[in-house]
Amino acid sequence: MVKCPVKVGDVFQKAQGLTSKWVVDRVIEYSDIPLHVRLIEQGGNERTQTVALTALLDPHQWKAIPASDSAN
Repeated sequence: MVKCPVKVGDVFQKAQGLTSKWVVDRVIEYSDIPLHVRLIEQGGNERTQTVALTALLDPHQWKAIPASDSAN
């Protein structure tokens, strides 16, 4: 298993635009592609999206929300 800098339950928000908060639901690891994560939107919409870990860690695309701020 590849070491992953994010874990299930971590919260992220798009760097620009909408203020929706997205929770890491699952880290997806396959042998032939880079790590991806499945995100679930908080706040009742329950939309999901899968993004590459490299995109999630790019500060121009996403920003991590500290645990103390994610409850808001």
